[in-house]
Amino acid sequence: MDLVAILLVTSVLLVIVLAALTIVVLRLRGTTRDLELALAEQFGSRDRANLLLAVASAVNSSLGVIDVLREAITQAGRLMGAIAGAMYMVVPGKAEMRRQSDYNLTHNARGAGRKLDEEPLRSVIAAGKPLVMPLDEEHAPGLEGGGHPKHVLVVPVMRSGQLMGAFELYLPDHRELTDDQVDLLEGVASQAAIAISHAQLFQAQEENALTDELTKLPNRRALAQRFLEEMQRARRHRKGMAFLMIDIDHFKVVNDTYGHLMGDAVLAEIAKILIAGKRESDVCARYGGEEFGLILHETNETGAMTLAERTRAKVQAARFPGGLKVTISIGVAATEDESQFTSRIEKADQALYAAKQAGRNAVRLADMRTVPSRRE
Repeated sequence: MDLVAILLVTSVLLVIVLAALTIVVLRLRGTTRDLELALAEQFGSRDRANLLLAVASAVNSSLGVIDVLREAITQAGRLMGAIAGAMYMVVPGKAEMRRQSDYNLTHNARGAGRKLDEEPLRSVIAAGKPLVMPLDEEHAPGLEGGGHPKHVLVVPVMRSGQLMGAFELYLPDHRELTDDQVDLLEGVASQAAIAISHAQLFQAQEENALTDELTKLPNRRALAQRFLEEMQRARRHRKGMAFLMIDIDHFKVVNDTYGHLMGDAVLAEIAKILIAGKRESDVCARYGGEEFGLILHETNETGAMTLAERTRAKVQAARFPGGLKVTISIGVAATEDESQFTSRIEKADQALYAAKQAGRNAVRLADMRTVPSRRE
C-alpha cells in the first residue's frame, strides 16, 4: 500500500472518530440539559412545597390573620419574583375590598381600597383564577424603593364559592403564568381563605361573648374592658373622662303590666336613643337589667351633664311601642384627677341613687371629693 492510500485511510478513520466524538459530546450535552431541567424541576417542586408548608404552618399557628396573610404574600412574592405585595379583604356588605397587609410599599401607598367592579379586580373575579394585569397610575401603589409598578399579579381568595379577598403581587414586567404557577398560587389562596375564615369565626364568637343579644350593645364584660382602656388612655394623654349610669324608671311596672316582650321593646328603643346621642368615640353598653353605662371620652363635668340632660329629655319626649311613655334617671361622674379614675363607676351609681331618691326622671352629678359608699 503506497503512502497516498495510507493517508486516505487515516483521514477516513479520523473523520469517523471525530464524528463519533461529536455524537458523544452532543449526547452528553443533552443528558446534562436533561439533568439540569430535572434538578430545576426538583428544586422548583421543593420551593413550592416549602411555600405551601410555610403558609399552612402559619395558618395553624397562633399568629393573627394579618400575620398569616403577610406570610402568604411574602412567600408567594419571593417565588414569583414580585417586588412588593398586598393583601385585600372584602368589606362586609360592600362591593369593595380594603388592604389589610402589605410589604415593600410606602407608608401612604395609594390603592388602599379596591372596588369589585373596577380593574384590576373585575377581570380576575370574572376569570376566577390568577391573572397578570396592567396597572394604571391611578391604581398603582407607591413602592418603598420609589416609583410605581406597571403590572400586578392578582390572585382571588375564595372559599365555598364566596369571594373573601385577593392578594396582589407587583411585578417589574408582564409575564404569562404557567399551569404550575397557577396551581401554586391557588394553593396559597386556599390557605389564606382558611385563615380568613378562622379569623371571622373567632371574631363572631368574641362579638357574641361581648355583645348584649337584645340591644346589640356591648355587655357589662365588654364595658369593663373598654373602661380600663379608656382610663389608661386618659392617663396617658392627661385628659378627663366621664361615666354615666342610666336606669329606666319603674321598669318593673312595664314588665308586670305589659309583659316582658314590651319591656324588651322599650330596652331596644332606649338603646337606639343612647347610640344616637353619643359621639363615635364614646362607649355605650347595657350594664345589666334596665341599666345602661356610657363612657364619655375626654369629657368634663359640664359636657357630661349637658349630654345627660339632653338624653333624659329625649327619652321623656319619645313615644315607645304601644304608646308607652318612659323616663330615665342618670348618675354622672366626671373628673380629671387620676387618683379618682377607678371610682367613677361607683360614684356614678351613687349619683344615680340620688336621682332616684329625688323623684326619678332626673340627673345628678357625683361629688368626686367624697369616698364612695355602696348603695343598698
